[in-house]
Amino acid sequence: MKKLKIRSVSERAIKLGLILITFGFLMMYKVINKDSLIDVIDQSLPPREAGLLAGMLLGEKTGFDSDFWKELKDSGVIHLVVVSGTNVVLLSGLLIENLAWFLGRKKTIAAVLALVWGYAGMVGWQPPIIRAVLLVSIYYWAQLLGRKFDIWRSLFLAIGIMLIADWTMLTGVSFWLSFLAFVAVVTQKNKGLFKDLITTVWVSVWITPIMAMVFGRISVISPLSNLLVIFLVETITIVGGIGVFLGLIWPVLGKMVLLFIFPILRYFVLLVEFFGGWRWSSVEVKFNWLMLIGWYMVLGWFLIRRSRRV
Repeated sequence: MKKLKIRSVSERAIKLGLILITFGFLMMYKVINKDSLIDVIDQSLPPREAGLLAGMLLGEKTGFDSDFWKELKDSGVIHLVVVSGTNVVLLSGLLIENLAWFLGRKKTIAAVLALVWGYAGMVGWQPPIIRAVLLVSIYYWAQLLGRKFDIWRSLFLAIGIMLIADWTMLTGVSFWLSFLAFVAVVTQKNKGLFKDLITTVWVSVWITPIMAMVFGRISVISPLSNLLVIFLVETITIVGGIGVFLGLIWPVLGKMVLLFIFPILRYFVLLVEFFGGWRWSSVEVKFNWLMLIGWYMVLGWFLIRRSRRV
C-alpha cells in the first residue's frame, strides 16, 4: 500500500513537472526572444559554426557572411542550414516515444503538441515549420482518436489550412521547396543499403527545377555534399538545442555542451568551403514555366506508373 502511494505521488509530480515544462515552452517565444538564444550561440562558438547552428536551430540567416552564403548555395546544402520541419519531427518524436511509456501516451501527445506549437511561434511561423507542425499535429491527433493516418490526405489538409490562413504563401519559394522535398521523401520507396544516397538524389530531382527557375543556378554536386552531411543534422539539432537552452540558465554548462558538437560543425564548415569553392560546383541553368510544368508532369507520370506496378 505504501509503495502504491509513493508511486502515485511520484507520477503526480512527474505529470505536474511535464505540465510546467509545456507551459514554459508555450510562453518561451514571448518571454525569451530569439536574440538571447543567438547570443548564447555567438558567445560559445566561432562565427561560421555559430551561424550554422543558429540557422539550423532558429532559422536565423544573418550569421552568414556573403562568401559563406554563396558557398552554401554552390555546394547545394543551403536547405540544411535553415530551420526546417526536421526540427519539429525530431523534437516531437523524441519526446513522445520516450515519455509515453511512463506518463501515458495521450497526456504526452497533448503536452508535446503544445510544445511544438510554442517552438513554431518562437522561430517565427516559417512555412516549413508550419507545414511540419500541422502534419505532426494531424498524425498524433489521429492516434488520440484511434484513426488511421493517411499521409497524402494529411499533407493536402495541412497545405489547405496554410493557404486559407495566408494564400500569399503560394508565391514563396520556401513553401514550394518544402512541399516538393516532403513529396520526394514520402515517395522514395528504397529501403536498401543505399537508401540515403537514393533519397538525396530523389529530393534533388524534385527541388532542382524550382532552384533553377528562381536562382538561375543549380549545384551539380548537391547529392554528394548532402550525403556527406545530412546524417549530422539530427545530432546538431538535438545537442545544439539542449546546449542553447542550458546556456540561458547556466552559461558555462551550455557552452560545454555546444563545444561538444563543435567538431561536427567544423566538419560541416570545411566541407561547404571545399565543395563551394570549386569553380564547377554550380552551373547556370534557367527554367521557364513550360519547362517547369513539363518536368513535374514527367515525375507525376512516373509515380502513377510505379503505383500501378505495385
